[in-house]
Amino acid sequence: MQWDMNIDICALILLLVVLLIHVSKQFVSIRRSRVFLAMVLLETAAVVCSTTIKYLLLYAGYEAGLWSAVLVNVFYVVQYLVPILYMDYMVVWSGHSLKASRLSSCLFALPIVFYLAIMIWNIVTQRLYIWDSQFGYKHAAPAGSLLVITLYCIMYGVIYAVLNVRKLAFGKLSTICLSAAGVIIVMLVQHYCPGVTHINFIVSAGMLVLYLVAQNQSEMIDNNTQVLNRNMLDELLRDNISNRKRFDLIVLALDDFKFVNKTFGVTSGDMMLMQVAHFLTTITKKAKVYRYGADQFALEILHGDMNLDQIIALIQERFRHPWITEDVSVMLSTTISCVSYPDDGANMANIIDVIDYSVLSAKTSGKGAVVYARDLDLHALRKEKAIEKAVEDAILRDTIEVYYQPIYNTKKQCYTSAEALVRLRDDMLGNIPPDVFIPIAERNGTIVKLGALIFEKVCQFIQKVNLRETSIEYIEVNVSVVQCMQQDFVEKLIGIMERYDVAPDQINLEVTETAASNSLAILQENIERLHAKGISFSLDDYGSGYSTLGYIHQLPFKIIKLDRLMVWDAFANERAGITLKFTVGMLKELKVHIVAEGVETQEQQTHLADIGCDYLQGWYYAKAMPANEFEALIKEAS
Repeated sequence: MQWDMNIDICALILLLVVLLIHVSKQFVSIRRSRVFLAMVLLETAAVVCSTTIKYLLLYAGYEAGLWSAVLVNVFYVVQYLVPILYMDYMVVWSGHSLKASRLSSCLFALPIVFYLAIMIWNIVTQRLYIWDSQFGYKHAAPAGSLLVITLYCIMYGVIYAVLNVRKLAFGKLSTICLSAAGVIIVMLVQHYCPGVTHINFIVSAGMLVLYLVAQNQSEMIDNNTQVLNRNMLDELLRDNISNRKRFDLIVLALDDFKFVNKTFGVTSGDMMLMQVAHFLTTITKKAKVYRYGADQFALEILHGDMNLDQIIALIQERFRHPWITEDVSVMLSTTISCVSYPDDGANMANIIDVIDYSVLSAKTSGKGAVVYARDLDLHALRKEKAIEKAVEDAILRDTIEVYYQPIYNTKKQCYTSAEALVRLRDDMLGNIPPDVFIPIAERNGTIVKLGALIFEKVCQFIQKVNLRETSIEYIEVNVSVVQCMQQDFVEKLIGIMERYDVAPDQINLEVTETAASNSLAILQENIERLHAKGISFSLDDYGSGYSTLGYIHQLPFKIIKLDRLMVWDAFANERAGITLKFTVGMLKELKVHIVAEGVETQEQQTHLADIGCDYLQGWYYAKAMPANEFEALIKEAS
């Protein structure tokens, strides 16, 4: 048999290319990078040993002897250490520590113990290989145990990653699995067919695939600033937390950086970000620097390596001087927040929440502020997160309830409409008021699902009770500003109404003044589209502090709802009473209907009806009630 040296040379070239690419770029000294580099170096050494032995013995005519036996032993040591390192690499890449499971740790250690035992046994006995004049050195029967160890390591690494890898990495994982399957197939073929010598090339190709898919350092470094990116922050912090390493984080949020980009251009802004990043890397070699957000950086320091106050003082001193590019010189300021593990958070999710919370607190404290998480009310943050989870669980389990508060028509002397009000009860937190969980749902975006769920429940109710056969003409449903900003907002509502055969005139959407003030242009577009479909709108909380007639002039509101505080003040203060009277008169001139909220006494009811309020809503008539009670009420009245 003639040995094809070209195949092993190609394998060596592939490995050298991987090494060259790996070291030519900025090396990120993290565990998986070090393990990968060790794998490539060991595989390179194995290919060099294998090629040298075959060349000298099969081509140069050298006889087998002590020196060749030494090379073969070195080959076995490095060749079969590679799959063990691969197993370790896949565990590290998965982001899930072995410490979480004693069984996983034992299964991981098992092939390592057998590998060490076999290598020690081989050094003493030299029984893993035999000399063959046709093939050179061949695996002896006991070497089959090394094949088993190799297959075990590859399969353990892949299976561990499949079970534990984070969701976003599954695309990469499938490619890695395919390359690992190719290596396994070729190994089995070569074991049973010694004439096949492609294993080194296939393994080298697998290394290249592994680098491109999972180890590419361009995915670890922020392209603009050349510091570690947000993904690496998550990975390294998670690794430190799993190993219970105490660390401190200093997070910098540049103040008004959008103004810099807008005034001097994105190019100048990017250059300033590069300068800030470079400065942070020069503060101390013991810190890792990350780009945390568009205009945010983070420094991670292992606890005790350096005094935080000293680092903060250095940062503040630098920001007292201008940042200069080729074209401009700009003074920047930065708010700083400091977070420590485990003092401020017990796990990765807690730490990220505390970072975001402390950055927000620093921003609200003013430019250049320094905030320590330990000084913040983290109990409030944890409570907010608990409420977030309660809302998400309620949506998932469909335990959100819709209550209905009847609205009295002063002209017809009966209930002709009702407001849908959401209710949330959690097993741990009890009843959570809407004015508590709605703002939280708006901040994290859950309000989009929540709003759609509430609207669907209202439409279900309208269909169930056959609203046309009752005195109730329409149901009022509150709309969040976040919902209004969704591109498919109109299509979603219309789709739900069509599904339950709800007519447009049976729905009235309530929009708060704060919503109108935050996004008037988007709101106007959506209201006009829905109004064209026949859906009416109310302006809720009128007089709560954001009042402007501009909303009423520009938007086709059919109903104006007076805020309850405005109503209550009118009966406690003479001037407020006069204001309310003339407000109602003005709104009547604008041809809109008026709902007075917060009606609790007969005196209020009589006076509000006398001054021209069309509808009255409040505890004087009825509190908000479950759907079944409201159904019984309106059917009895009909």
